[in-house]
Amino acid sequence: MKKYIRFISGLNTFLKGRLSAPEAYQGAQNLLKDRIAKRDENFLNIVDKGIFSYSKSPYKMLLEPKKIAYRDIKNKVESEGIENTLEWLKSEEVYFTVDEFKGKVPVKRNGVEFVCKESMFDNPFLSTAYEVRSGATRSAGTRVRIDFDYLSQRSLYDAYLLHLHGSLTVPIANWFPLFPGAPGINSSLRFSRIGNPPQKWFSQVEKAQIKVNWEKTWGTELIFFMSRLHGMSLAKPEYVSLNHAHKIARWASAMLDHYPNCVIYTFATSAVRVCMAAKENGYNIKGTRFLVTGETLTGQKRKEIESVGAVAIPVYGISEAGVIAAGCEKHNNCSSSHGGSDHCHLYKDTTAVITHKQRVPHFDLIVDSFLFSSLLYESPKLLLNVGMGDYGSVYTKATNCGFGKIGFDTHITNIKSYEKLTGEGVTFVDTDFIRIIEKDLPSKFGGSSTDYQLVEEEDEKGFNRLRLFVSPTLGTIREDELVTFFMNSLKQSESSPESWAQSGSEMWNQARTIRIKREHPATTPSGKILPFHIQSNAPANLKRITKGE
Repeated sequence: MKKYIRFISGLNTFLKGRLSAPEAYQGAQNLLKDRIAKRDENFLNIVDKGIFSYSKSPYKMLLEPKKIAYRDIKNKVESEGIENTLEWLKSEEVYFTVDEFKGKVPVKRNGVEFVCKESMFDNPFLSTAYEVRSGATRSAGTRVRIDFDYLSQRSLYDAYLLHLHGSLTVPIANWFPLFPGAPGINSSLRFSRIGNPPQKWFSQVEKAQIKVNWEKTWGTELIFFMSRLHGMSLAKPEYVSLNHAHKIARWASAMLDHYPNCVIYTFATSAVRVCMAAKENGYNIKGTRFLVTGETLTGQKRKEIESVGAVAIPVYGISEAGVIAAGCEKHNNCSSSHGGSDHCHLYKDTTAVITHKQRVPHFDLIVDSFLFSSLLYESPKLLLNVGMGDYGSVYTKATNCGFGKIGFDTHITNIKSYEKLTGEGVTFVDTDFIRIIEKDLPSKFGGSSTDYQLVEEEDEKGFNRLRLFVSPTLGTIREDELVTFFMNSLKQSESSPESWAQSGSEMWNQARTIRIKREHPATTPSGKILPFHIQSNAPANLKRITKGE
């Protein structure tokens, strides 16, 4: 009962405190400048209260054997800065990989051994408002607690980003699946908070296809009901499948008859589908701002979006920390020397990022894995050098764009995942595939685990595809039956009836993401046949593991 009372009270306060667009932008400017100025102080505050003064903190199990006290970190930050301090902590083996964070493998460092639970990293300062599931589908995805204070804070970053792109007061539409996935409901609330609720919420998945427990259903309906009471009617999800993207293009074209631009917030591949549909149906969507998330904004995806005169704005986030980086209004100038079609400025007042060499056995690779640390009190998880399965490039460079002028001089680009395979903005974690490839497929269709292999690739239109290599030695196999079995196995791998896999598998079915290729699985340079294979055009920051390493 206390939880429900907190939910209602928090939602009521959130809705009553909504701002006009000018107020939101001014509030964002003031907040961001203040946080940049107090960045070191805020980080040390979280370390002090959230780690050293919190008896259940998992970080203490790595810090105590090294006899690292709060004063050691404080002295290091004051003399060398946050990032150098995090590098020092990493050298002292104070970090968690994504597999350790999720409890897939035990932590064995500094003379101790223990197994984590994701809940151990929950932010102790939050009073839970509601829960969502992250986009990754292992065991229904990471459970993430969302606090209304957190949404209030994040909405100001949305206001600043939209203002930079001249879109703070223009019509907004979401194209995201239904609850329990985070993007649709969270962005609807955040945009409403800054005086510009989305006019449309399109969903790639039909409501009838999603099973959600009564608590989530009740909470969602209450959000819509209370929003109406406060005179802020939120758009309810409207089913538009991936194969009907022309409906989204038609909406954008209609908005552009009356406004200088409009905004569509969606997955990167879904944005490509809208642009292709606009061309095929003769809709003019020039000037549309696509806020794209959920997957890498590759060069081909950016090209397809820009081919209709639209603007691609990458928004990079993880459910455990929220949106942590976004693209500026001067992409070509800010990213030219380092490349990267997905170039983003890190919201360095809320998150710090360093990299860590991570061996990925199922891909036979070593990658520059991101390690995240929280600087925001309202962050869903309290992170200190924690990997989330992503890798890429991080660098510092002063720029004169809107982000650069307030001090966001840390850039991240070439962002990919080594833990998940992505298509249509939906990710499935590697362990789901390993069981299917090594056990389920051989049991059903014959052969051994080395007769099957997944290859992730991007086609000429920018759509992510997963080629399932099936050895020709297995003889005749009905490919449609194999694909159906594969997708059903993904659904059945989930332990929760309200998992993100419900939406994910439906979207993959619509897009025909899985394609069969009768070909012998590829081998690595060290002669191994692995469940996954990276194409030869892999990013430069990937390094093949060779014998002896």
